[in-house]
Amino acid sequence: MKLNSISSLLFCIFLSTPLIAKSQEKPVPPKISPSIQQICLKISAAAQKHNLPPSYFARLIWKESRFDHLALSPVGAQGIAQFMPATAKLRGLKNPYNYDEAISASASLLSDLKEKFGNLGLASAAYNAGSGRVNGWLSGKRYLPLETEDYVLSITGEIAETFTDKKHAIYLRPLEPTLNFIEACKKLPIIMSRTKPMAKIIRKPWGIQIAGNFKKSSALRTLKRLRARIPSLKKYKAYTQRRKTPMGKKSIYAVRIGANNKKEANSICIKLRRAGGACIVSKN
Repeated sequence: MKLNSISSLLFCIFLSTPLIAKSQEKPVPPKISPSIQQICLKISAAAQKHNLPPSYFARLIWKESRFDHLALSPVGAQGIAQFMPATAKLRGLKNPYNYDEAISASASLLSDLKEKFGNLGLASAAYNAGSGRVNGWLSGKRYLPLETEDYVLSITGEIAETFTDKKHAIYLRPLEPTLNFIEACKKLPIIMSRTKPMAKIIRKPWGIQIAGNFKKSSALRTLKRLRARIPSLKKYKAYTQRRKTPMGKKSIYAVRIGANNKKEANSICIKLRRAGGACIVSKN
């Protein structure tokens, strides 16, 4: 009887004790924000450790997040270096919101991408669009998103196609010719600017091509004529995107409309065809 009472008591204690489940903790943003001095010093140290030009690395981090260590993109990229959770895990980055850890992981990743692709231009493209997309672009099977072309141009000062020659090295532009790196870096304030950082850009995975030309100006004129002929086109946001042709390295400027999925893209394309237009649906 006494034994049964003890057993019952132990059973009650077990039921009243909360079970501790092993779960992966989400990254927690630090309570204290780093100063721009701390960020610039870390960028300099990480660049030196991984053999990256500090001005190049600073431009890339600035493009990603405007030095905002709490940045969170619409697709889930986190922190000052905009790591996706899967990439952060792959690179051993425990907390993307920790600016010190994230900048170190970013420099390490860029160094590896440079080793893989041959130059920092292609490394930048791969950092933004992924290695698979860059490999596909280099083989002529895919094209770079307009976002990635802008990304590479703003960071390196050269168009992405320049770097298809893997031996091509970027021109080392200082942030400010009259200042040393740290002082010039500190002039990049931790605020939102008129130009959107990558953390705020929403990528659409599908596209509807409605026109194309080897000259950008001609492609835009075609778009203007199409909008005049098909009024329904005006409600869609169109953009130009440079992409390779199957014949070789020469590129065309494709006029495209973004879509969130294949069904939406096909629906838009059908409507345009019914209105007398022509279009092709493809994944970005």
